[in-house]
Amino acid sequence: MTQATCAKDVANPPESWTGPPVAVLWDQSLVWGLLVIDALEGLRVPYRPLRAAQILTEALAAHQLLIVPGGWATHKARAVGAEGLERIRRFVQRGGAYLGFCGGAGLALAGPASLNLMAIHRKTLENRLPNASGEVWIEGNPQHPFWKGLPVRIPVSIWWPSQFASDDAPGVECVARYAGPGEDFWVADLCAADVASSGGSWKEWEKSYGINLDPAMLHGQPAILDGRVGDGRAVLSYPHLETPDGWGRRLLNNILRCLQGKSFGADPRDPIPEPPSIEAHRALEEAFEDVQSLIAFGERHLLWRWRRPWVLQWQRGVRGLEYGTLYVTLRFALAHCSRENLSSQPTHPWGELAEALRHAVRRFCRDARRLLLEEKAASHNGPVGKLQPVNPTVDALRQALFGGGMSHAGLSQELFDILDALLYLVVERRRHNRSSNRSFWSAERTV
Repeated sequence: MTQATCAKDVANPPESWTGPPVAVLWDQSLVWGLLVIDALEGLRVPYRPLRAAQILTEALAAHQLLIVPGGWATHKARAVGAEGLERIRRFVQRGGAYLGFCGGAGLALAGPASLNLMAIHRKTLENRLPNASGEVWIEGNPQHPFWKGLPVRIPVSIWWPSQFASDDAPGVECVARYAGPGEDFWVADLCAADVASSGGSWKEWEKSYGINLDPAMLHGQPAILDGRVGDGRAVLSYPHLETPDGWGRRLLNNILRCLQGKSFGADPRDPIPEPPSIEAHRALEEAFEDVQSLIAFGERHLLWRWRRPWVLQWQRGVRGLEYGTLYVTLRFALAHCSRENLSSQPTHPWGELAEALRHAVRRFCRDARRLLLEEKAASHNGPVGKLQPVNPTVDALRQALFGGGMSHAGLSQELFDILDALLYLVVERRRHNRSSNRSFWSAERTV
C-alpha cells in the first residue's frame, strides 16, 4: 500500500466545516506554510494567516485552532517574540487548540524560547536519526478519535524532523509511532532501500559519515502526540501530514474535524492588500531569473535534483534546503502576481519588498555560485561537512550566506525575512479573491 492508494478517497468532498477559520502562524514558515495552505484549501477548511503583529493584537481570540507549520522553531520564536509566545500559550490554556508540524511541533515542547505546552523535550542529536526524509510508516492508536476510518498502519511523509524524547508526560497520549521506512525513504543522501538491497552495513556508513543513519532508530518512537494544556489541547506531529499525498491528508482531515470547535459568528474581515504594481512584478521576474539560473547551475554540476515539486535532493555537504526554498517560494509569488491585474502606480509594500528582494537575490546567487564550486572542489580532497571548517574561502562564504549553524542566518535570513512578508501578501490576496482552488504543486516548476 502506498501514498497514492487512497488518493481517490481524499478527493471525496469532506464534511462541511462548522468552526471558525483556522489560524495559521505565518512567520518563518515559507514553503511549509504553503503546504499547509494547500492542504486546507484541498480539504475545504477556511483559514486566516496571522503574523506576529496580529498575534500581539489578540487576533487569536477569533479562532479555535492555531496551526503552526514546519520551519525552524528558533526562527519562529524570534519572529513572534516572548510576548507573542505568551499570548499563544494563554490561547491554548484557555481552551484553544494548537496543531504543530515538525518545527511547529518543536516550538511547543519544553525548553528555552519555546511554548512549553508539553513537558517533553527533543531528543539530543546523538540519540536520534538526524537526517531522515521521505515516506515512513506509522502505526496509530485505533481507539483514538483521530484514527477513525484509517488502517492501523499508514504511510506518511517526514522531512528532516527532530524526535520526541519520550511520550511520558501528564495529560499526553501517543497517537502514532514510527513503524519502519517506506518508499523513497532517505537518511542523509543515502536511499535506505538501496543500502538494504545491496547488503550494506549501516554501522560502516555511520563510521564514514560520523552521524546516526540506521532507520531502525525510529522504530517504535513516538511520531504524533496529543496533550491536554489547561482547558485546551496541543497536537504535535513530526510527520508532515499536510504533504500532498493520500494517507497523511486523511489523518489531517480527521484531526482538523476533531479540533474545529464551534463557530463564534462572523468571520474576521482583514483589509485586502493592494495588488502588486508593474514595477514590483518586474523586480520579482528578475529575481526569479537569477534563482532559476542558480538552480540550473547546481543541476549541471550534479549537486542536486528535484525530489518533489517543493524540495530538492542534494549532495551531502551543500545546503540544498535553502536553495530549493528560495526557488519554490519565489516561483509561487511570481506565478500568483502574473495572474493579477497589476497596478500601474507604485503600491505599498509590494514595491519596497520586491526591490529589496531583487538586490538581495542578486548578491546571494553570485556568491552562492562561487561557494558551490569551492565546496565541490574541496570534496575531492575528502568529506565536506556543512558545519565543519573546510578552508578560508568556503568558511567565509558560508558565514556570509548562511551563518555558522544549521538554521540559516546571514544573507539567507535577510532573503527569507523579505519573502516571509511578500508571501503573506500573496496568500492574503489569494484567500480574499479565492483566485484558485488548484493545488500549488499540480503545475510544472516553471512560471
